[in-house]
Amino acid sequence: AWFDRLPDHWQERAQRLRELILDAAPGIEEKLSYNIPFYHYRGWMCFINYAENRLVVGFVRGIHMLDPEGLFSITDHKLIRHYLPPIPPAQLAEDPFRRLMDEAIRTNVAIAEKKRAKARPRKR
Repeated sequence: AWFDRLPDHWQERAQRLRELILDAAPGIEEKLSYNIPFYHYRGWMCFINYAENRLVVGFVRGIHMLDPEGLFSITDHKLIRHYLPPIPPAQLAEDPFRRLMDEAIRTNVAIAEKKRAKARPRKR
């Protein structure tokens, strides 16, 4: 599995992030895409990747998300926003990450509702 190929010191952290993502709402699906785990909730929501010797949680529609706690890192991506979990043994702040997941879910629901409203035929 993808998680088993991570360096030892990141495996537990990656598994915990996976649990937090999957527990964020009923119906979140995990699928391997581009050889990394992606999480879907009414569309692509986020992914976990290992790049440049660290874990990254990428939020596919991050540009539309609020980040009042400043958890996103500065990157060159136009749409995706990245959360860089602290390097073990530093503690993972789970509550702020849960709030970020709540925002990702709200964002995906809002975008899906807008798309659905546009797709409805208008009554005359």
